[in-house]
Amino acid sequence: MLSIKEKLSTLSRNYQNVHRAAREIGLRGILKLLYRDLFCNRSLLQWFYLILLSSAPLFLEFSQQGAEHDWLGLFASWTGIVCVILVAEGRASNYLFGALNSAIYLILSFKASFYGEVLTTIYFFVMQPIGLYTWLSNRINGQPQEESHFEAKRLGWLDWLKYLALTALIWLGMGFAYQSIGSHRPFRDSVTDATNGVGQLLMTRLYREQWLFWIATNLFSIYLWWGSNLHIQGMYWVYTINSLVGWYQWTKALKRKD
Repeated sequence: MLSIKEKLSTLSRNYQNVHRAAREIGLRGILKLLYRDLFCNRSLLQWFYLILLSSAPLFLEFSQQGAEHDWLGLFASWTGIVCVILVAEGRASNYLFGALNSAIYLILSFKASFYGEVLTTIYFFVMQPIGLYTWLSNRINGQPQEESHFEAKRLGWLDWLKYLALTALIWLGMGFAYQSIGSHRPFRDSVTDATNGVGQLLMTRLYREQWLFWIATNLFSIYLWWGSNLHIQGMYWVYTINSLVGWYQWTKALKRKD
């Protein structure tokens, strides 16, 4: 076990390495890396999957004849779908779309008075740069440049117990917090706080089991937004499909690693 001092020293050294690498390539180099991450090394099937699923919000929006266009909901749904597909592909650019999606979803959740979703989305927004740093740090400080975008890991039994306990703790803690401010359904509102929070932690640490928490989040969120916002419902249905694909892809990456 590393001491706190050693961990802080390693964190500082890794940050300096990331910062040095960014300065060496400059803004133009960073933009080239972003372009390659977004558009290169994707098979024809992956392009078809990306275009098909990310077209779902456009289909929902323009198939509603006579209805007023919901541009904010459309953009939230589109950025969210692109983000989760990029996560499943193991691309660091998912954090850019994640930040955009979190900012818009925060507005929509606040308008709908889903205060549990508001708190979760603030957490998501903060975690995007942290997740990007972790992803880049693993690559610059630990992985050769020829390797894939990510190196998936799996949870052991002790890790499972730890993260399930954390899920229960967040659910109960946030539930009692919402109850104290007069929420009508406090422990319903805190479900996604728990599954989203733990899912984001597992995603940042590159664990395959994140996808199980995303599936739970997506199914419950469909119920939460039912009859309220068609775009957000559609987004979570696509999220569910992509979570299943993500589980398959990350499992395949683990088998290659083994």
